[in-house]
Amino acid sequence: MKTVSLCYPCFLKQAHTSAGFLTEKEGRRVEVLKEIAKLLPSLSPERDPAYNSSLVLFKVNELMNATDPYQEERERYDRLAMELVPELRGEIEASDDALEMSVRMSVVGNVIDLGIKEPVDIAGTMEQAKGDGFKIFEFAGLRQELEKAKRVLYILDNAGEIVFDSLLIEQIRKLGKAVIAVVRGGPILNDAVMDDAKRVGLDKLCKVIDTGNNFVGVNREKCSPVFLKGLDTAELVIAKGQGNYETLEGTRPNIFFILKAKCEAVAEHIGVRQGDLVLKRS
Repeated sequence: MKTVSLCYPCFLKQAHTSAGFLTEKEGRRVEVLKEIAKLLPSLSPERDPAYNSSLVLFKVNELMNATDPYQEERERYDRLAMELVPELRGEIEASDDALEMSVRMSVVGNVIDLGIKEPVDIAGTMEQAKGDGFKIFEFAGLRQELEKAKRVLYILDNAGEIVFDSLLIEQIRKLGKAVIAVVRGGPILNDAVMDDAKRVGLDKLCKVIDTGNNFVGVNREKCSPVFLKGLDTAELVIAKGQGNYETLEGTRPNIFFILKAKCEAVAEHIGVRQGDLVLKRS
């Protein structure tokens, strides 16, 4: 997916959000946004939005002498999501199809996106996921590929959200599949890093590796050889969230994307409306 005109206001919005986590001084926020505005002309529309977003966020950190503006929020959402596990597991166990319900529940955590800064409505999204909120739901294809695959690479997105993903990974493991979960190699937005995986116990459920870098999504130029081998040899890849969609869509067969289309540009690219839930094969 390439960067389109709709992405540029979003870059500024992400910069404003990151600066807001670092300072309450309005004047300083304005200074940061002015500097980011100077950066925008250098962002290539031929690159994916996640790549350009990363450059913007790195610049904010540089200007603010920071490395991880979202650390406290990541930890907070990990804890909040863990409190929901009994309810979520109850929904899954009470359903007629535990695998399908765990897929539906996994998308609920994708609303925890502090870069987009939309309201985090867990309860509302849960009802949406159980109902007709999925405008694309290629679950039959996912089940079919899971039956054939021995090893699944599961690329995670946000902190907190990974708790919802762990319940889907539990169901995949019950099918006798090996799962490798992937976090970012360093802090960016509220994307999950290794500390988050350990905080919620994901490392005890399956093997966890990182991408080898802290770019949003998957930037092959910066990824570690270990991750790239896992990505290129996995029989089946499940990728969560918009950043992973922006960077991986169309790059290899047998990727299933699970996300909420939170921005207009991604929604248009997929062919759904903003706010729709999606389970889509690449």
